[in-house]
Amino acid sequence: MVKSRKINVGITIGDPNGIGIEIILKSLSNFSLFQECNFIIYASTALIEKQKQHFQIDTPSIRKIDSEEDLSDTQINVKEVFSNSEFNFGESNKKLSALGILSLKEATKAIKGNKIDVLVTAPINKDLSYSNSFKYTGHTDFLKHYFSTNPLMVMISEELKIALLTDHIPIKDVSNTINKNIVEQKIKVLETSLINDFQIKKPKIAVLAVNPHAGDNGVIGNEDKSIITPAINSFKGALSSINGPFSADTFFVNKNYKKYDGIIASYHDQGLIPFKTISFGKGVNFTAGLPVVRTSPDHGTGFDIAGKGIADHTSFTNAIKLGLQVFKLRNNLD
Repeated sequence: MVKSRKINVGITIGDPNGIGIEIILKSLSNFSLFQECNFIIYASTALIEKQKQHFQIDTPSIRKIDSEEDLSDTQINVKEVFSNSEFNFGESNKKLSALGILSLKEATKAIKGNKIDVLVTAPINKDLSYSNSFKYTGHTDFLKHYFSTNPLMVMISEELKIALLTDHIPIKDVSNTINKNIVEQKIKVLETSLINDFQIKKPKIAVLAVNPHAGDNGVIGNEDKSIITPAINSFKGALSSINGPFSADTFFVNKNYKKYDGIIASYHDQGLIPFKTISFGKGVNFTAGLPVVRTSPDHGTGFDIAGKGIADHTSFTNAIKLGLQVFKLRNNLD
């Protein structure tokens, strides 16, 4: 079979006991997506077939492949990376969670080797996935080490784009983790991504304060005065407009955030609480600063609803669409 010129989208399954495969199959029931994409799921054919039968989802037929050189552009391609077809919805099982990591590792190897163009990852459980062979706090941490770069987690929806200065670390470690160089580096990654990946020529970026009331001039912590403000000031004269630090408690009031093309939150919940309040179920987790395009839905494994057929696939579909959009912009494709 001749290799298609369509964009090759590699998909990882996440935790087999969660909602990952359900939302993948529901997204791929949109036959129109196949007009410009080939889809490759990294898993076992038997596992995908069994969950498809469980949910009774109407998708293009599933085809086992041995290589990304042998793709069907009308079927769902499954590259066998393991033979196990077990699942037990909602159960915490490290053995089965490890299958999702095998899927991730094989797909990441494929995108690094230019065998696929876009990587879309279904959710993993960070606790169950952690092992001697996967000592990472999540996808972003894994990709950071795999590509030897400093990526930036950016949550994206039609309403806003929020990046995280620090992501999956304990709150007690936030102030000790940040310094002026890190803040400058994260601002630069977001700025570059907004320009190159989203075609915003002169982005306007807001940086949220670490402390309540931006530290009140040092009364409630020194980080904003001694670290955040000098980092922002280092961008004076740049084409982009970098603003802040803004007190996070009032920043999202009256849709103030709509004045900015991108926002940098200091820590995970500072950014994710407003994002999920405004956009949950529709947003996309995008990893900026990588040499490849990677997206993911804005939610977790959904063990509480796994197997019930009620998982909303909107975010996963949006992750596919955003991945395509960024890939085409990066490569000047129509």
